Amino acid sequence: MDELILLIEETVSALMRYSMEEYGEKAQKTVDDMMALLPAIINCYSDPKMEDVKQDALYWPGQMERIIKALESHDRFEAVDVLYNETRPNLTELRDMLRERGLL
Repeated sequence: MDELILLIEETVSALMRYSMEEYGEKAQKTVDDMMALLPAIINCYSDPKMEDVKQDALYWPGQMERIIKALESHDRFEAVDVLYNETRPNLTELRDMLRERGLL
């Protein structure tokens, strides 16, 4: 999860620097890595220690769809918003919650 958070930061940085080749590579890797991690993210909510937030599992498939749409739209502001302002802090919050509850 830490690697994905860092990758999101690098992807947005490449976009903001208008390094489009680097951005394209990192954006694709972000999608690939997020897709690979998504089942584990969703599954973590089935642990009894996550009972109070289990409904949050529904957020992640929709967010994955938003990420893909934002990246396909070529709207830089939307990509920054979805990746940096939504997904990154929510991944960070989930990571911290999993650590606090002894699941990570």
